[in-house]
Amino acid sequence: MSIFKKDAAGFRQSIEQMGYPRATVDAVWPEWWSAEAESSLAAQTELRFTVARRLGLRPTTLFEGDAPEFVWQHEAKFKGLTAYDDRERAAITSFGQAFTQTLLPGVAAPTQGPSLAGLTAEQLRATILAQASPVVDIESLCVLCWALGVPIVHLRVFPLPAKRMAAMAVRVGDRFAILVGRDASFPAPTAFHIAHEIAHIALGHLANTSAIVDTKILGQEHEDAEEAEADRFALTLLTGEPEPKIEMNQRARTGAQLAQAVIAATRPPGGLRIEAGTLCLCYGYQTGDWRTANAALRHVYLHEHAVWKVLNTFASKEIEWDALPTGGQAYVRAVLGAANLA
Repeated sequence: MSIFKKDAAGFRQSIEQMGYPRATVDAVWPEWWSAEAESSLAAQTELRFTVARRLGLRPTTLFEGDAPEFVWQHEAKFKGLTAYDDRERAAITSFGQAFTQTLLPGVAAPTQGPSLAGLTAEQLRATILAQASPVVDIESLCVLCWALGVPIVHLRVFPLPAKRMAAMAVRVGDRFAILVGRDASFPAPTAFHIAHEIAHIALGHLANTSAIVDTKILGQEHEDAEEAEADRFALTLLTGEPEPKIEMNQRARTGAQLAQAVIAATRPPGGLRIEAGTLCLCYGYQTGDWRTANAALRHVYLHEHAVWKVLNTFASKEIEWDALPTGGQAYVRAVLGAANLA
């Protein structure tokens, strides 16, 4: 006998009792549902299939059986220190896969030219810098990835109450997507996470898995060769060097001092072609003094940013909304937090 109640209100309560936040249930709940649909067996069935499809659950387990099953149970690599248990890992993987499968029909794939897989960090950096961009930053990474048919989206809803994921790279067939999880007040940390996921795709780390979920942050000890390789790729893409060396006359004592130094070092013309915030992170990476590095970001950017809005505003302009599957527009807009982008 199914644990899910037959009426819509009871079904919704059952989904929430699985641990899904209310905002996530709101996002996956079909916009066509109404009180009038309650008496329709066909509508009740379609409701369950829609919710299951968007959460990555096996639809039949919402009608029968003692517990729901995830479509993608053990098909992702989790990187970094994490307290996620098996059920939580399956929920994240399945949600990421389900959302990506809905999103990709609305993302134009390049008809000619290279794909991201197989390109080197040097090639990608050279491409960005050749397009009149003075540095590799979060905006230029978005332009590059979307042009290569790889969407970048910040998940404003998540299948778990606590979002400890930094970002994930998802593969659907020969297509890819980058889903960012961690909120940030300044662009540079998110730019690194995106560059790190780009590395996983370009280096072929997803060849035998459906997703890679990163919970680590820059500066944590590498847990395996893939993570070390992805960090080196990301740093090369962002700075031109796999292990950038920051030379200063004396060690910065305050965030303000470090910010002043990196701004001077990156000021055109003739400055380093590295985004100033990224250079602050490189200082933290090299010295281990993350307190000063993070404090410097406040002086580099002058005020805090809602970085997720940068990513999802760009995404909302790039998505071919009419190409999304039936009912997919409202679902994708909800995941993007579109109502709060204006």
